[in-house]
Amino acid sequence: MSSKIINIVVVCVLSFFVADRANAGLIIGNHYSDNAGIQWEYVGYFDLADGPDFFVVDNITPYNAIEAAELKFGMLLAGGDYAVSSNDEAAYPDIANFIVNHMAWYDSYGDRIVIHGESVLANIQGDSSYDAIGDISAFIGDRAMVGENINHVFKSIAVPEPSTIVIFSLAFMGLIVRRIKTNNPV
Repeated sequence: MSSKIINIVVVCVLSFFVADRANAGLIIGNHYSDNAGIQWEYVGYFDLADGPDFFVVDNITPYNAIEAAELKFGMLLAGGDYAVSSNDEAAYPDIANFIVNHMAWYDSYGDRIVIHGESVLANIQGDSSYDAIGDISAFIGDRAMVGENINHVFKSIAVPEPSTIVIFSLAFMGLIVRRIKTNNPV
């Protein structure tokens, strides 16, 4: 068999392995995507009920989900975009199936637990406390039962497209094959 055919077979086989690894890197591990296709890495979670107890502490500050995530995770979120997701544990029992929906669980003052956008205005009155109809908070011990209303936090990650990785790898392998051919003339 000629060396050209062997080289072509080797390059093709290596290409398939590289393409397979490139695609697998997007879906394996703690990476999740949202409806826009943005890739996110799981940071952790906070429970709506973990916040200060409304019946014990006066002048509680209401937080939207992004503000609560900053309060809870601080430095872990530094230097990147992040998102919150209200994946219901009953609907998504396996974290591998999570989607980043940019929604969060909130306690609504004087009403009930609701789901709103992650960056919604938490304090409808514009003052600094959770004390009026319309105020909501993603971090308050009021009606929520511990473990029922979990807000999951994700940080954006830059993931190269598989096609970019494959093209780069093929070009690199082509250079190696060319170098081998010039050093070992037939």
